[in-house]
Amino acid sequence: MENIQKLNIARKITSRGIDVVVENQKFSIVYPGKVWQELPKPLKELFSDNITFAETNFLPIMLDKKGANYNFGYPLGEPFLFKNQLFDMLDCERSDSVPHLSYLKRFYNLEFNYLPDQEKSPKPGDIEQWNRSKVKAVLPFSFGKESLTTFALCLELGIEPILVYCQEPVQPYEEKYKLNKLKLLAKEFNVQTYFIKHQPGLFRYGRVFNLKEKTELGWGSQTTLLSLLVLPFVYRHQAQYILTGSEYLNNDISFKAGWKIFYSTDQTAEMSLAKNALIGVLTNQQCAVKNSLEPLEELLIFFFLIHRYPKIAPYMFSCMAEKPLIGGSQWCHKCHKCNQMFLNAVACGFDPAKLGFKENLLESSRFFEECFADPWKVFLPDPDLEFAFMIALRRGLKFRYLKAFQKIVLPRVGKKWSYYNNFFTSLKLADNLPLPYRGRMIKIFQEEIDCFKKILP
Repeated sequence: MENIQKLNIARKITSRGIDVVVENQKFSIVYPGKVWQELPKPLKELFSDNITFAETNFLPIMLDKKGANYNFGYPLGEPFLFKNQLFDMLDCERSDSVPHLSYLKRFYNLEFNYLPDQEKSPKPGDIEQWNRSKVKAVLPFSFGKESLTTFALCLELGIEPILVYCQEPVQPYEEKYKLNKLKLLAKEFNVQTYFIKHQPGLFRYGRVFNLKEKTELGWGSQTTLLSLLVLPFVYRHQAQYILTGSEYLNNDISFKAGWKIFYSTDQTAEMSLAKNALIGVLTNQQCAVKNSLEPLEELLIFFFLIHRYPKIAPYMFSCMAEKPLIGGSQWCHKCHKCNQMFLNAVACGFDPAKLGFKENLLESSRFFEECFADPWKVFLPDPDLEFAFMIALRRGLKFRYLKAFQKIVLPRVGKKWSYYNNFFTSLKLADNLPLPYRGRMIKIFQEEIDCFKKILP
């Protein structure tokens, strides 16, 4: 009875990566051959244990089990990875419309069993001292505005970027487009690019398990997981950094019945420190995880990318890609990300067509439903979206939902233009920028803030 109530989860090291096995169903993680082969065997085992736990620790909640039996020893990063998921549970409850504290209680009470006396940690001699003549950074690369801006920053700062695109199979319409663009980008900018085949991505939304209701369980550790997944490339290139780009508002929280709700727990400043600590242990302190955009906000990053790096901006792909893309475009023109990026472009005075848009989404009947919940009855706070609307208002633009925003939503927000203006044109704390480049990065950020101020009405 005990085993029936728990998932059986195994990991198998293959010649090209890792097979994550859930109840005898295999999900492969496949790396480029040389990248995986050059990772030392003791580190493959240590790495595989932690990756498998990170990929699967939420599955017992998703599949209504009491825990999981793993076929390896206690993973080194288990407390950190468990904390990451635990802090995401309240936001998942909100997204999935389940009772408050229900996921949290179940996750807290999970029982994970590991094989005894098989714990693994780096031993002397497992990790060689790297010989490096150039600063390199591995970038978990999605073609979103944050990863593109981080890439552009690396080029400007003289850091060699290594771009790693990890497959998200629940977003079926992105892969072909992105792989093609990855080749073009590598050729145009003479940079090294890679692709990871990532079948455990099918756990997203519970897609592979054919759940009746889609769930957000698991998404809250995405950037943490990506920081782990790119580790073989760090070893291959002896890179000093893993650089991720997360805006300051990812640290934002709300409260429900006295409980903190983290909206992006894996992208908080605290979790950046935790990721840095874990990767430091796994590389003998030869690689650090840093947040390249920490003191900025999303709308400012959007402006920063297009204004400062116009050759790189057209590569931007921030669509959810769960529906077919419009022909010749990297946008489906139906999801909330498409809507928000279109509004951002208009608000900042950019031509959406130059970013690949084929339709005027501000006049689309879908814009209303996708950007806001319950037709204006419940407005989801989003300062970037609010500010973009307010800029459009002050510009005197006219489109079908602008008046509704002004009449219904703006009074509920309760914040004036001066608040948004001050918030979006000031640098926030930047404790997780790479220290040797911090001064130059702050200078660049301030230059772009000054330019952003000039376009505000």
